[in-house]
Amino acid sequence: MKVGVVRCDLVAENCPGSGCFKAMREKKGAFEGVDEEIVVVGFMTCGGCPGKKVAFKVKAMLEKGADTIALSSCITKGYPIGKAFPCPYAEEIKKAVEATVKKIKPDAKVIDWTH
Repeated sequence: MKVGVVRCDLVAENCPGSGCFKAMREKKGAFEGVDEEIVVVGFMTCGGCPGKKVAFKVKAMLEKGADTIALSSCITKGYPIGKAFPCPYAEEIKKAVEATVKKIKPDAKVIDWTH
């Protein structure tokens, strides 16, 4: 699995992505049950509210070989995870990601959380 991760631009100022990387390395969370090696192709932000650059960034990761795009848990579950509000634009970001995937690489998967 070649993964491109989209994370919250604001959270990126404080979070090094350790939880996302750990979930992929240990094959836990959204990556539980993945039998193949997980390779991180990209780890990018949404581009800032309201996800204004997400389509461009997802396109770049797909073109670099990603076959899976994961929305980080900070977007869908909040940060710190489960203790704060998720991104108010999470649904719009997910729709933009799905539309970009469908257009660029229709066989790629979209995962809407990491850990």
